[in-house]
Amino acid sequence: MKYVALLSGGKDSCYNLLHCHKNGHELVAAASLSPETGKEEIDSYLYQTVGQDAIEFVARALEVPLYRKIITGAAIEQGSEYGGRSAKDGGGIEGDETEDLYNLLSDVKSHHPDVLGVSVGAILSNYQRVRVEHVCRRLSLTPLCYLWQRDQAELLTEMIEAGMEAILIKVAGIGLTPMHLGKTLAEMQPTLVKLNTLYGSHICGEGGEYETLTLDCPLFKHRIVLTETETVTHSDSGFATVAFLRIKGTTLERKEENISFDLQVPSLLTHKFEVISVPNRTSQANSTHTMDGLNDFPLPSYSSGAESRSLGSWVAVTNVHRKLIDIMGELSIEDEVSECFHQLQGKAIIAYSSYDSLTVYPSKTA
Repeated sequence: MKYVALLSGGKDSCYNLLHCHKNGHELVAAASLSPETGKEEIDSYLYQTVGQDAIEFVARALEVPLYRKIITGAAIEQGSEYGGRSAKDGGGIEGDETEDLYNLLSDVKSHHPDVLGVSVGAILSNYQRVRVEHVCRRLSLTPLCYLWQRDQAELLTEMIEAGMEAILIKVAGIGLTPMHLGKTLAEMQPTLVKLNTLYGSHICGEGGEYETLTLDCPLFKHRIVLTETETVTHSDSGFATVAFLRIKGTTLERKEENISFDLQVPSLLTHKFEVISVPNRTSQANSTHTMDGLNDFPLPSYSSGAESRSLGSWVAVTNVHRKLIDIMGELSIEDEVSECFHQLQGKAIIAYSSYDSLTVYPSKTA
């Protein structure tokens, strides 16, 4: 499908483009939100705002048109949900910074009505994911988030091996100093891994430890060259100095027309769960599988009620949903979740067992 790249200029938003390309999608435009003129950075819950001086060069390196808007809203709704759940009240919240994204992508669609997807470099932030999905739903767009919930150590290694050249343009985490500004991911990898071991810092900077600017990427037609920069210290402390790189001069260097890169595509499921994926269950509902010496187990067909089955130490309960007889009634998300968990407790395999963790996978229609 044709898609627009939601760009911050950082490593994540640019690396996600490689996965979009690998999956056959066509990039037609880039979009970015920035602080108002005169402000180099704002404290946004949703957007990376540092490095906006160079975002135009990222779009030019990709040779796609860039659509920009100013961030005028604030983080009004800071909860785990955003907007309404039903079609009648599916709009956003007036004055929230999420609506700036809606207006930006609406503008892109008006110029490119054939755009169907949005590339987003989200890795860990549910706050970001929920709001991007809400905006995409309202605009009938598909979010393309290939980095979501990836292991950060693996992800950083893959970025470096794929030929991504990104430098640190902001530091704000323990163990990082202004001396690290301008260093590449490859140069910083040992330090980032060490800080993760010592303090639990996020290797990919998902806790705000650092921000990056991509200078080169296999999809770039040009390489970005910084000709003049200035280090700006925002706050200096013994715990974690906050500093960023002000981009004052930039040029582009033409690259050879050769788009090739080594991209590792992670498996959708681990081996143990591949045999109980939806395609297998629907086409081989009555078959039996053996994995890694575990006992054989039947794969049941779908039914109207919840079902449970076990595989070694794993227990799966499927098809848990709100009763269809009540589907037209008003029910809050909290009450609906509570009802689903009551159904879980009703299954004997859950009610009389003790488990260390529970993972919930909502359906696509949830």
